[in-house]
Amino acid sequence: MIHKFIKKSKTKLLIVLHGTGGDETSMIPIAEYIDHESSILSIRGNVNENGMFRYFKRIKPGVFDIENLKNETKNLKEFIDDFLDKNGFKLENTSVIGYSNGANILGSLLYHYGRVFRAVILMHPMIPIKNHSLINQQSQKILITAGVNDPLVNIEETNELFTIFQSKNADVTKKIYSNGHSVNEIELLDIKIWFNNLSI
Repeated sequence: MIHKFIKKSKTKLLIVLHGTGGDETSMIPIAEYIDHESSILSIRGNVNENGMFRYFKRIKPGVFDIENLKNETKNLKEFIDDFLDKNGFKLENTSVIGYSNGANILGSLLYHYGRVFRAVILMHPMIPIKNHSLINQQSQKILITAGVNDPLVNIEETNELFTIFQSKNADVTKKIYSNGHSVNEIELLDIKIWFNNLSI
């Protein structure tokens, strides 16, 4: 997968996944703000939808191509595992931030593989796969952020996703803001505080 790697720490890695229309540079400023010490891996989605990069195909806005989502989730997991192995990082020292489409494939990764990372931040996610059995999360630390006025993600879906993760033993936190689908400064500050308060 096309990506950008910024090497800082030899042990801590922060992976970032962009929203629809972003690329491998879009989330780097957020990663730098959240944790300026960790190395950063920013990954571009494999799918090109009318010039906009995404991590998986969709039939229309809000309706996912589930088979493609499953395939691209597997591709992403294999790419991350291979990258960590080649660069000397460990999953227990790796955290991931996904925004919008990036949050959705990250959610799918958790659905299929369970607890994987040190911490996961899902910014404005949807439920990745409806009526799909979720693997036990084994206290996976997850932060979900959402906008109560988001035109793309209904707040009830956010609450349902929170409950799903909670029911599978995730250590999940939810923060709701007055904004829509865009990210504001208060949200980013809360993410930074949550991330930096995590126990090692």
